[in-house]
Amino acid sequence: MNRTKYLEYYMDSKIYSKDEVEKSIDETKKEFPKKEIDVQVHLNNFGVYIITFIFKNKNSFIKNIFIKLRLKKKNKLLLAENTKKDKKPKEDKMQKRFEKYSNKIYGQYKATHTYRPY
Repeated sequence: MNRTKYLEYYMDSKIYSKDEVEKSIDETKKEFPKKEIDVQVHLNNFGVYIITFIFKNKNSFIKNIFIKLRLKKKNKLLLAENTKKDKKPKEDKMQKRFEKYSNKIYGQYKATHTYRPY
């Protein structure tokens, strides 16, 4: 669950100055006001600024407990779906009983012997 998220910008040093790079960093930080962000800026051998934003993960002990509780709820729902499958034989019994007394299949349309394309 501890996934660190990264965002990288590449800016040419011939086109962008250091001030413009700092403005870009500030604008990006404003886009994510609730996140804790670490910023790393490097100038590589080709003259390109590499700006890396590292978003810190805010996982805590309490959050992990809530995640586990959600997983338990999902497991209970899966068990409930399995019990619905057990009701299938009961429906089959009712279907057979209906056919026995009425000679018709429940949910089947009556035959009109006419063709209607619309």
